[in-house]
Amino acid sequence: MAEINHTSQRSPYWRASIFYFSLWAAMGAQMPFFNVYFARLGLSGLQIGILSTAFPLMTLFVGPALSLLADRRRWQKRMLFISIGGTGALLILFIFPRTFVPLLALVLVRAVLFSPMMSIGDGMVARMAARHHIDFGKLRLWGSLSFAVAALVCGALWERWGFQAMFIVTSVLTLPVLWAATGLEESAPAASTTNAIAKSAVSPTLHDVRRDRGLVTLLAAVSLIGIAEGLYGTFSGVYMDCLGGGQVLVGALFGLSALAELPLMHYSGAILRKLGKPVSVLLAYGLEGLAFVGYALARQPWLMLVFAMLKGAGFALYFVGNVSLLDERAPEAWTSTLQSLMNAATRGLAPLLTVPLGGWLADAMGLPIVFISSGIAALLAVGVLFVAILGRRFDALPLLVEEAEDF
Repeated sequence: MAEINHTSQRSPYWRASIFYFSLWAAMGAQMPFFNVYFARLGLSGLQIGILSTAFPLMTLFVGPALSLLADRRRWQKRMLFISIGGTGALLILFIFPRTFVPLLALVLVRAVLFSPMMSIGDGMVARMAARHHIDFGKLRLWGSLSFAVAALVCGALWERWGFQAMFIVTSVLTLPVLWAATGLEESAPAASTTNAIAKSAVSPTLHDVRRDRGLVTLLAAVSLIGIAEGLYGTFSGVYMDCLGGGQVLVGALFGLSALAELPLMHYSGAILRKLGKPVSVLLAYGLEGLAFVGYALARQPWLMLVFAMLKGAGFALYFVGNVSLLDERAPEAWTSTLQSLMNAATRGLAPLLTVPLGGWLADAMGLPIVFISSGIAALLAVGVLFVAILGRRFDALPLLVEEAEDF
């Protein structure tokens, strides 16, 4: 009861915004620097690529199952607390290992704990935004702001204090994320539906997903953009470090990219309404593709910062557009599940198949070829979405929502 009184004093806007702010501050303090830390330990590009497959592997095979369980049992908050708290506690253990095998074991456990976090968090916030008539982008921009500040500040701190401090500080930063998560609202449970036919309409199956042509096309496109994002996220910080940028510019690379997201996040609602969600996502994919090609051509650290800002603008529109487009095609009772399917495609299967290959390419042909590959994947995503828009695949009422409403 005390929690209800406490959270009710904050508006839905601020509850969701504070959650994103605290979550992405913790992410910004560590995410840009993990693979640089592995490189400083002397791991090869292939070993870094293998370590980076842990997250897509668990996002693909564990995240959807946990998200589906959370939706069916109405355990969204419970699962989110376990994911956040477990991830934060585990970060402390990264202080100790120095070789590949123990690092791999630790990374795998961390990936299991982390796997449902984004799907459940994004799903709950997206549904809150729809329920309270708030533009999702205006909530998510607080995450971009905190990520940018954390990446910029922490890049300088870890350069001075070392990476051991990073694991301690980021573990502590998960505590405000746990508090903020208490303010999120859970969706109605699918299990509350008594009619067996109605249950099948709101309980996702692969067959149901395949019948929605717009949803299938979106999942195919985000799989391709997931290849691009996976290669970028794994090797961009390492590339900046190789060009002589150091931790300050590694932080700036991710920080400036996140800052460039802010105006697009703020006006994303107006852009999506003006252009339509599919066209807006198409534009976002194109911007990201240009940015990745720019990375491949950059030979000076400062030039990478320019393309990082272009990438940030594209990501802002891509993320808000994808989450919003997926949310409108999902019945409320399983919004986390569909978000998890998208994450399984973009953060699971795609990077799982390609990031180890990217590590091999980096060792054999150099890092620029990795970003050429990212650019090609992003432009292929543009082609898939463009064909779908011409075929009017997103015009019809989503079958899954239509069937859920009928019951």
